[in-house]
Amino acid sequence: MLQAPVKKPARAPRFAGWLLLNPYTARHASLLSLGAVGFRPLPEARETLGYSLAFGEVITTLRGPLTTGLVEESELRLVPRDALSLSLRRYQWEAGLRIGPLEPTARVGFTLAHLDVGHGFSFGLLSPRVGVGLWWKLSHSRVGVSAFTEYFWRWVGSDSAFVHGFTLELQPDSGPLLERTTSSLSDPTRP
Repeated sequence: MLQAPVKKPARAPRFAGWLLLNPYTARHASLLSLGAVGFRPLPEARETLGYSLAFGEVITTLRGPLTTGLVEESELRLVPRDALSLSLRRYQWEAGLRIGPLEPTARVGFTLAHLDVGHGFSFGLLSPRVGVGLWWKLSHSRVGVSAFTEYFWRWVGSDSAFVHGFTLELQPDSGPLLERTTSSLSDPTRP
């Protein structure tokens, strides 16, 4: 009599060896950001004032006085004289220090895709962005201000633009990405 081979269940990944962004130990927070932006289309010299609203998630690894993390956000930006823009996904790496409750941080990243409507329809990909900020760690959240600059790279439609601005961010803690089970608490090498 022949029997079908028994399949072993797929093993879950082991995160114990992860030094950065471990989903069990990293700080995980939601993100809400309000900002004012200066928007300057190329090749113009004048700048137009606009506003932004962003939401997303942050995961941060803390190692002694050092922090490193990943920020994922989506943004709605209104520049009344130019366009209403939707940045579908922005990814930024951040690194900084912890000095008591203060956390100065630098960020570098890109906006994966953005759409905007104003003087016609525009579309762009891979817009680079850099920024610096200062956050204050409270008991269950972080509050901060940041400054950034971005090359708003439009591939189709209106001219590309330089954007810079200031944001006020609120990051309420969300708890770990993954909860430990009782078996993983007794054996730290298990997921």
